[in-house]
Amino acid sequence: MFRTTSFALVLLLPALARAQPGPCDYDVVTIAPGVYGYVEKKLNAIVSSTVVAVVGDRSTLVFDTGHHPRISRQIVADLKTRTDKPVRYVVVSHWHDDHWVGNAQFADAYPGLQVIAHPFTAGLMNERKAKFRGEPCRTELIAEAKPLRDRLESGKQVDGTPLAEASVGRLKDFLGGMDEQIAQCEEMRFRGVDRTVDHDLTLDLGRRQVRLMFMGRGNTAGDLVAYLPAERVLLTGDLLVYPFPFATQSYITEWARVLRAIDRMDLATIVPGHGGVLRDKRYLEDVAEVLESIASQGRAAYRTGMTADSLRVRIDLTATSEKFSHGDPFIKANFDNMMKGSAIDRMWQELSGAWKPEGDR
Repeated sequence: MFRTTSFALVLLLPALARAQPGPCDYDVVTIAPGVYGYVEKKLNAIVSSTVVAVVGDRSTLVFDTGHHPRISRQIVADLKTRTDKPVRYVVVSHWHDDHWVGNAQFADAYPGLQVIAHPFTAGLMNERKAKFRGEPCRTELIAEAKPLRDRLESGKQVDGTPLAEASVGRLKDFLGGMDEQIAQCEEMRFRGVDRTVDHDLTLDLGRRQVRLMFMGRGNTAGDLVAYLPAERVLLTGDLLVYPFPFATQSYITEWARVLRAIDRMDLATIVPGHGGVLRDKRYLEDVAEVLESIASQGRAAYRTGMTADSLRVRIDLTATSEKFSHGDPFIKANFDNMMKGSAIDRMWQELSGAWKPEGDR
């Protein structure tokens, strides 16, 4: 089962001594007048997407719906205090669970809404409808949590060294998030896609337009973005994630091209799939640059028959890793896990032609 959970978070236990908010906490951010972002305070054990509500004179569009049913219900309740305009559209940016598990909660609150996604996204959501909830959900999370519980009980790291106090706190916080999600497995219900978009669709909410666009394969093969032309706001899903990119089953060369196309757009605000709202393009350009570096170094180094690990040692991302992390071990560990790990694996698949399909297959 694909679950966007820990990434390299468990690698960070010795390094983190930060005060941590609750496992499913979020901030409400006014992105523009009538445009509200519900942004997770931190990357939890079970991550949840940023949820964005765009309110027009007649109706509301919600971009992604989150991963925690209880939090999705809280967001619905908050949204109803801000507007009486019904949610008519839910747009799913891509197929990863943390962007659409909350669909059912929005559909309960707003009967008759229409769920929109790319055909690729709709297909993988349908493929996953029996896997992300109930007993499969519990079984997977309990299995993922066991080695962490064992480590906490033993008081030792994998290498046998004692857990530092900060590490114990982070581990308890991490397991708390997993326990909270396990408790919600029974609340998860599937609400699929009603309408697919494989290129471009403009929706009129009443004196506010939202343009949905598929700009090419990037983080997944079905990434939709939402552009608010009057406000010059772009909602990216996981094409852009802050403060480090997610790159588990991505398309490195094409992704860089998509980001460069976004860079050419007239934008004042970019809302990533995770992380804070961005008011300029500098981070977008940094992500495009690292993807281009992986692609160009990979093409220069690749030889027929080379393994992914052989390619990995020939791609140097040291300076880029430092640029992204600014000395923060949390960001560095996760950047390296994603870019030096997953992204180079996918670049090798691209160069060798041995693509692994997205999803659990």
